[in-house]
Amino acid sequence: MPSDAVSMRAAAGPGKLRRARAGRLAAILAALVVAAPIAASRPAFAWGRNAHRAATRLAESRLTPEARALVRELLEEGESLADASTWADEHSRDIPGSAAWHYVNVPITAERYSAEHCRDACVVSRLAEFRAILADPTAPKARRRMALRYVVHLVEDVHQPLHVGDRRDRGGNNVQLTYFRDEFTNLHQVWDSGILRNGYRGERELADALFALARRPEAQEWLKGTAEDWADESLAAAKKAYRVPGSNELLRSGARLGREYQYANLPVALERLARAGMRLSEVLNADLAAAKKSPDAVPAPHFRGRDRDRQPGRQVPAQSAPR
Repeated sequence: MPSDAVSMRAAAGPGKLRRARAGRLAAILAALVVAAPIAASRPAFAWGRNAHRAATRLAESRLTPEARALVRELLEEGESLADASTWADEHSRDIPGSAAWHYVNVPITAERYSAEHCRDACVVSRLAEFRAILADPTAPKARRRMALRYVVHLVEDVHQPLHVGDRRDRGGNNVQLTYFRDEFTNLHQVWDSGILRNGYRGERELADALFALARRPEAQEWLKGTAEDWADESLAAAKKAYRVPGSNELLRSGARLGREYQYANLPVALERLARAGMRLSEVLNADLAAAKKSPDAVPAPHFRGRDRDRQPGRQVPAQSAPR
């Protein structure tokens, strides 16, 4: 980060910085509210459609009656929370710069996530900003609907190891390999969908596995922590995801992966999703309760104009899956 940017942040203080970030996001959301009805649908990439929907079904089962009612009130008629979980991927290319909101580039050599890795926007900072809008009872309904869709999606994305860990290869997108019979895939896609597709036959079967994990007594410990903590967990998982099972050898393009890699990493992917679903329920219960019970809450800033959104880090080519 440039030194002048650092000094500006220090001078502004955390309160002004949060308001400025929320203001930029509010301007973007204002434009999205207009654009969303005509936006063309795109294929979902991050975690895969079944994974997002299954984790969201787990979260929905744990919502309080109050939160469940507010979710129904915010979403469009006929739109379920599971439907909302994939909206951000389906419309990613229609929202300039939004692909960078789904991940953060943390080198796998780093010990943990740091705000320095986030630059102007990333999955951690955007999640915090969308949560602020969702919890703001004075924000327009359409803006809060957008925030709800993004909160659901980004909580789940920060739990995907290769949406956090990076080896200067776009989170594994540049590691071309073969996975079982899939001759043309990459490490990122293996984690988005390949591992889970080879382990479960569909959304319902995957959701059943997540529900079973959530019923274990030790799962209650998963409810602790912040988005930064969740990113640290994903980074630790990514360090292993980049390695040949049972060794310290890093995976390279041209590798042929199959049963051994699947057995080593399916439990990891499954637990990451279960943690995401359980934590999402806690986030929604807290934020929606805050919105309902805080008539004196400070409103999210509503800027008059639209700021130009800037993507931190690399640009993702149109033909590649956004992280």
